[in-house]
Amino acid sequence: AFSQAMATKMTALDASQGAGFRILTEPVTSPTLAAKILALLLKYPLAQWYQYDAAGDDASRLGAEIAFVEQLAARYYFDKADVVVSLDADFLWTGPAAVRHARDFSSRRKVTHDHVEMSRLYVAESMPSVTGSAADHRASIKASQVDGLARALAQRLGVPGVGGDAHVSDEWLRAVVDDLEHHRGSSVVVAGLNQPPAVHALAHAINAALGNIGVTVDYAQTAEAVPANYTESLETLVTEMKAGQVNFLVVLGGNPAFTAPADLDFAGGIKQVDTSVYVGLHPDETASLVTWNVPAAHELESWGDARAFDGTASIIQPLINPLYGGRTSQEIVDLLAGTPSKPYDAVRAYWKTQHTDADFEKWWRRALHEGVVEGTAFPAKIVALAVDFASKLPSAKAEGGSGFEVNFRPDPTIWDGRYANNGWLQEAPKPITKLTWENTAIIAPATAERLNVKDGDFLTLTYKGKSVEAPAFTLPGHPVESVTVHLGYGRTKTGRVGTDAGFNAYTLRTSESPWYAAGLTAQKSRGHTKLANTQRHHGMEGRDIIREASLASYKADPHLFSHIGHHGDGPAPNFYPKHAPGPYSWGMSIDLASCIGCGACTVACVAENNIPVVGKEQVAIGREMHWIRVDMYFGGNDLANPDILHQPVPCMHCENAPCEPVCPVHATSHSAEGLNEMTYNRCVGTRYCANNCPYKVRRFNFYEFNDRQTDVLKLQRNPNVTVRTRGVMEKCSYCNQRISAARITAKKENRPIADGEIVTACQQACPTQAITFGDQADPNSKVAKLKAEPTNYSLLEELNTFPRTTYLAKLRNAHPSLDRSAPGGHGTESRETQPEPQAESSETHS
Repeated sequence: AFSQAMATKMTALDASQGAGFRILTEPVTSPTLAAKILALLLKYPLAQWYQYDAAGDDASRLGAEIAFVEQLAARYYFDKADVVVSLDADFLWTGPAAVRHARDFSSRRKVTHDHVEMSRLYVAESMPSVTGSAADHRASIKASQVDGLARALAQRLGVPGVGGDAHVSDEWLRAVVDDLEHHRGSSVVVAGLNQPPAVHALAHAINAALGNIGVTVDYAQTAEAVPANYTESLETLVTEMKAGQVNFLVVLGGNPAFTAPADLDFAGGIKQVDTSVYVGLHPDETASLVTWNVPAAHELESWGDARAFDGTASIIQPLINPLYGGRTSQEIVDLLAGTPSKPYDAVRAYWKTQHTDADFEKWWRRALHEGVVEGTAFPAKIVALAVDFASKLPSAKAEGGSGFEVNFRPDPTIWDGRYANNGWLQEAPKPITKLTWENTAIIAPATAERLNVKDGDFLTLTYKGKSVEAPAFTLPGHPVESVTVHLGYGRTKTGRVGTDAGFNAYTLRTSESPWYAAGLTAQKSRGHTKLANTQRHHGMEGRDIIREASLASYKADPHLFSHIGHHGDGPAPNFYPKHAPGPYSWGMSIDLASCIGCGACTVACVAENNIPVVGKEQVAIGREMHWIRVDMYFGGNDLANPDILHQPVPCMHCENAPCEPVCPVHATSHSAEGLNEMTYNRCVGTRYCANNCPYKVRRFNFYEFNDRQTDVLKLQRNPNVTVRTRGVMEKCSYCNQRISAARITAKKENRPIADGEIVTACQQACPTQAITFGDQADPNSKVAKLKAEPTNYSLLEELNTFPRTTYLAKLRNAHPSLDRSAPGGHGTESRETQPEPQAESSETHS
């Protein structure tokens, strides 16, 4: 019926050459889909193609157009940068190149006894972020003030015709300028996606003035086939719909009825379209408004292609047959063009037109095998700063106006709302706030005091006549007079996981100010809710949890960390029997200098080990089931600008495990290879082991969290790992199933297990390679070498548990003029207590 209706519609359009026909997509990075849309527009020359992305990074391209007279994509190489300056850019967490950026950046932050150099990172930001927590020096400023800082930096670094108020201390600004001046050609300045094109243009201009282009940053064609100003593109479409100029609209994904700026009223516009088609994964807000709702095939269910941020193309191969008969966007476009085809045939046919070698079949099979199409990365372009740059640069917006500044950000886990129905992501603690299952109005402690609110108290937020109620959340390091709200929540039509979770921040967002705007009013309203926040769960009170020092202190005394903690004369008394050594001795090392707190390890562990989602109510009372958590600590004496530190905590697999002797049924035991094992069918749920664990890494299945009846969920689970029922204790197993698989393979091949052959799920997912696993009894293994580093320490080592999971201490590369960890500097405490001064050259965080 749908095919017949579309054929009739397109026949009617033939006579009018497509007048009134509009296509709306997200930014298209699929070469095949882009080619098909462009071919369809050639057939119907009066049709129009619009694009919109609620969290799009089009400001960088528009900024490049100001700086270089051409829309280009900036590509950053943080592995080549000695000094990095972030202008409200969370480049380690957001954006299409975030994983690459995190890997490259962390490669310059690893310190060993024979390599004691690190890059340095300065971050000025409007909301504490993953990148801000990794900074050596962080400044907290409002989003609107970043423009002034960019102009002040540009002026001092030789960009003519600009200048502004930096909004940071003179000391901080001088240090940044000094570092950039002394690292010309080996530094980089990055602007955030929530900043306007002017800030991006200034960042491009600074990089040009410093000679960084071609070394730490270059510019190339965009991965999007047809780049656009996405907000303006959607605004034009809505204007046409409301004017009655659109009689046939095809929407390929994106859920614009939910994500469009509130002032555009996309829902009101689409209701005036005669025939509308929406291709989406779920019945959502847009699906409820259209004539035809077509179920979309998931990216992993069908053939396709896509370009990475640098232009490298990849052929997408299906991992499973479509579960619900979904269709790809290219199938719908082919249907509209009257040339229906299968996705495999369409992708193959496109790449055959791009291939010049005689043997296409050999080339095609190689591309499928390698996963990427060789030689498709876009070459760097030669650019030069426009001679009239200063005159083309938009004027700085005057600050002022009453009320607060509202700051819109994509949610760290569900992004713009597209992943709202994903339970794994809903329950994953957000990297900085540690919230789950909801969004909040994030404010500074001083702002909370002024408004007389505590965490969970409701605030009424009003902007341009529209209001929402949001629970308050106090976050040290957040700018005062500013409120941050995350997009993506408040869904009214999605699956049972995501519906009615949180509040809809899109209600306050406008096309004029999509990322930040002055004039928000915030007032305390009635009501309070208990937030599902994991920040205070499974706490290890007091003691030297995270050890930290500046790089200068470490260079002066590489063994300074060995002076922290309990140290007696000789080995401590031990009543535990000594375990006989096995063929291997498994251990793990976690580098806190590399960890950025992203939480990828937590989600990877959930996927690998069939860990169930328990829901907001259970999380709120401390019953989340994650086998590895990422603890976060605030340090310093300044609530307005604290240090932020992260520490992944899996099971320690103690050699002297306190959990083992207290189990009355011997369900937790010690293997010959040093693993602390759990026997599920022996556990009777006394929870003595959890009570006796000082690291609080054991989880108990209070309820039947795993759905063992729904067939489709069985496809999601790892068949190599037991699916647990209620009433058993769970914890990290060092991915024992992967150890067993490697052991079997090595035995069949009559050889020992090679170093690096076993990669745990958390290690595999870590973008910064902060986690290393292996045989610590092998002196040549990577993990053994890391454990021999002077920065290595055991968590709560004074308890004499001898954990096999150890840590490399956190190091920061402070500028000499800003080094607060020198004698006379500051100490650190946890969020639960008030910081107290402590004159030490190294720091401990508890």
